[in-house]
Amino acid sequence: MKNSAPVASAVNGAIEKVSVQSDFGQVFLKRTDEGQILRPVKARMTLYEKSKQIYKVGNDYSPTAAGYIHLNKTASISIVTPPTVSVGGINQPNPYVERDPKTKAIETVNVRKIGIGYSPIGNITVIDKTLFYNVYTYFIQSIQAKMNRKIWDNKAKQYTTELAYPNAARIGTRMSKPEASDTAAWAFYETASPLGIWVNYLDPAIQECLEEHTQRQRFGDRIAQTIVQRNILADHPAIGIRSVEYVPGQNKKDGHAVVTVYGYRHELMPEDLDSIQIQANRGSGTITMQAEEMKEVPLEEEKDAMEYEEEEEIKPRPGENEPPPEYWEQQEQKARKGEK
Repeated sequence: MKNSAPVASAVNGAIEKVSVQSDFGQVFLKRTDEGQILRPVKARMTLYEKSKQIYKVGNDYSPTAAGYIHLNKTASISIVTPPTVSVGGINQPNPYVERDPKTKAIETVNVRKIGIGYSPIGNITVIDKTLFYNVYTYFIQSIQAKMNRKIWDNKAKQYTTELAYPNAARIGTRMSKPEASDTAAWAFYETASPLGIWVNYLDPAIQECLEEHTQRQRFGDRIAQTIVQRNILADHPAIGIRSVEYVPGQNKKDGHAVVTVYGYRHELMPEDLDSIQIQANRGSGTITMQAEEMKEVPLEEEKDAMEYEEEEEIKPRPGENEPPPEYWEQQEQKARKGEK
């Protein structure tokens, strides 16, 4: 912000609006009767490919989950997890996880998170996102991605028309099972009845899909939360980017991108965040509210969240320690006896 900041002011009750001139435009600040002023901050932050803060998506580059968390060091968007999430019109514990009754593996996750921060012009902006994360859907999508992948031609710098994994899977019905061989053994996964996919579980590409599927079944709740947080940071106007301008480095994976991020110095306390949530839900005119229910996200984004959790070595989050397997066995036994 430039030194010639105050150029105009107006008093409205206990709030004084001060117009200041910053290097990115005219900004209106709010000053309370205690003299507290919110001050805008502009930062140019660098994301590095070798640090896994950006990655290539098609012909573009985008920040990874780790990249958005790095940018949030300036944006200072507070991520809040409400105690409940609506599932079929009924409030359930947030996140709400559904498990296979036999294996206890995660099948679906409903999770809601809220991002609270200041926009570049000083307005409080609340981003409210709810995600329905279906483990089976992403497993099918990962198989289809393998089926459709083409071989890359390094000389021509483009994909050929030849399939990279021609023996990985087949589309068909339960009655059209492919022939088995020394390199092919088949299992059927339904997509839209009566159609489905016959997968060759001896193929390395399918084995990779199965490994990813196991990770989703074990840590789907954490992956889903990372997806939601990533989307909140991407949509909040303090960051507000989905793609970045890539600057190549001298060596492979040495590229980077420079991103402009806006933040505000403030003294919001946890109790203030609770108050902001209440005001946002009531439709306060001084708070910008954006809400979205996400049914699914691109496979690349889901995989990025999975890799982020792997990099974090699935470290326990506060209050999110996974109960041991015997806990779920005890719960099932109680359910059979009609106990709570």
